[in-house]
Amino acid sequence: MRDFIKFMLLNTGTWVLWFFIVGYLVTKIKDKYLEKDYLFTSLFEFEKDGTWFKKYLKIDKWKDRVPELGGYFGDGFEKRTVADAQSDQIKLFIRETRRAELAHWVMTAGWIFTTAFNPLWAIVFNLVFAHVVNFPCLIIQRYNRARLIKVLNYKS
Repeated sequence: MRDFIKFMLLNTGTWVLWFFIVGYLVTKIKDKYLEKDYLFTSLFEFEKDGTWFKKYLKIDKWKDRVPELGGYFGDGFEKRTVADAQSDQIKLFIRETRRAELAHWVMTAGWIFTTAFNPLWAIVFNLVFAHVVNFPCLIIQRYNRARLIKVLNYKS
């Protein structure tokens, strides 16, 4: 039993520390680096109008249940505070979806650290955990960006 508790504390501590470090560091990325999409944040053609997310993933039914931690570090961006549809606010929100998406891609990679102290079954568990926890957040960011770009293009 003692080994199991040690195992759980080590893995839980690793994830909490990793999520905290990544969450903090992405708030420090200069905005200019988030003004455009890069490899991991580029939307695929089928994502660009946002309907794919609704039709196949039923995103409208579950996205609001996912916790919002964008403002946790003080200088982060709380997406739910966007009050108006001004172009500047929309551009800011689009940029912050990239920041959040980047954070979740890096957080997903945290399972790699668990290979240092876990048996194979636990490494596989951590790999699955990383994806289950982060992929809903990634999907929400991509969906929001697709919708916001569509709105911004409509306003132009």
